[in-house]
Amino acid sequence: MSQFIVKKTTLKDQVYDYLKNGIIMGQIEPGERLIEEKISEILKVSRSPIREAVRMLEKDGLLEVHTTGGVTVVNPSVDDFRNLYEIRVEMESLAAFYAAQRRDDVEVEELKSYVNEMKEEKANDNFTELLDVNFKFHELIVYASKNPFLVSMTLQLRGVNSFYRKVILEANPGYAEKAYEDHLKIFEAIANQKPEQARQLMRRHIEHDYKMFTKSAAIQEVTQQC
Repeated sequence: MSQFIVKKTTLKDQVYDYLKNGIIMGQIEPGERLIEEKISEILKVSRSPIREAVRMLEKDGLLEVHTTGGVTVVNPSVDDFRNLYEIRVEMESLAAFYAAQRRDDVEVEELKSYVNEMKEEKANDNFTELLDVNFKFHELIVYASKNPFLVSMTLQLRGVNSFYRKVILEANPGYAEKAYEDHLKIFEAIANQKPEQARQLMRRHIEHDYKMFTKSAAIQEVTQQC
């Protein structure tokens, strides 16, 4: 993790990006306690932007602020991931349906760029970039639905969603190829304004995600028992 701040954006946003990337990529472990003094020393910033960043990350669902004043990284359970799947499979397939109806030309080009970027990062085995572009692709489809309530509800799931995708990618080396193929088909359905096809493709994609996750979770449980 980088240990300095470049003053291009606000300090709050830079601290937010630093902590968010560290959490999602596992450099700051689930359940780990964040210590303001340590972060302040590493980043050479005051505690004020750190506290603002913590509030933002709490809203993202990545941090838990305790009544005692302590702050820890969330540690999602298998049940959390199951509950997330039950919501995602309905909400994101619905978003794909409306995105296919309501997307504009700019969004189509942006989705296309994400599909192309995923192909490139997949070929180069760039795990961090793959995770990032995967997230952007799904989030843009939700925005393209032009439904503010759907957008708001989906954004509340960002934190657990990030952990979920990371677990799947880490545990299934061949998953990136399948995810790329799925994304390409979903993009084409949205670009060609085929709402029902986009809905079904997204549903199958998320169902496959969950199967990969449950398989990984089962293997991990067996390993821990040995």
